[in-house]
Amino acid sequence: MFLLNAEMISGYKKEGLLDIEDFELELLHPTYYYFRLGTPVRVWNEGNEEYHPEDLDMPGKEVLTIPARGYVLIQSLERFHCSKKVVGIFGQVSALARKGLRLNHSPTIDPNFKGYLEMGLENLLSRPREMKYKDVIGKVLFFDVSDTYPVSDVQGTMSEKDYKRRENLKGAEPL
Repeated sequence: MFLLNAEMISGYKKEGLLDIEDFELELLHPTYYYFRLGTPVRVWNEGNEEYHPEDLDMPGKEVLTIPARGYVLIQSLERFHCSKKVVGIFGQVSALARKGLRLNHSPTIDPNFKGYLEMGLENLLSRPREMKYKDVIGKVLFFDVSDTYPVSDVQGTMSEKDYKRRENLKGAEPL
C-alpha cells in the first residue's frame, strides 16, 4: 500500500482507477484532495427537532445555518469512485474546528465505492454557525492497495447492500 501524490491521483483519474466528479484542480494538493460541502439533507436543533428542512435547497440557498448545538446530515459536493485498487482515508479540515464545528464520518472510502460521502456536521457552540455551499470541509488521502488486490465483493454483506443503495440514489437524499 502506498500514498498517491497529486501526479499519481491525476494519472489514476486518466486510467479510470479513481474518479472525482466535480473535481477542481485547485483543491488537489501534493498528497490529498480537499472536498466540499454539498447538499444538506436534514437539520436538527439542540432539542433534537428537525429544523427548517424546506430551506435546504442547495445550490440555490447558498448559506446553511447550523443551529446552536445543532446537527446537519450532509453529503459531499464531490462524488467519488474508487476502483478495487484504491482506498481513501479522510477527515475534517482545521477550519471547521476554528468555527466550533465537527465532522462526523466513517474514516474510509472503500475500494469499489461509488457515491457521495455521507457525513454529519455538528455545531459544538451555543450560537448558530454558517457554512456556504462549496465550502471546503475535509480532505482525503488516496492509497493504492494493489498489493492486496483483488478486493472482491463478499455476497450478502452490509457493504454490498450499502453500495447498491448508494448506486440507486444518484445524488438524492443519502439516508
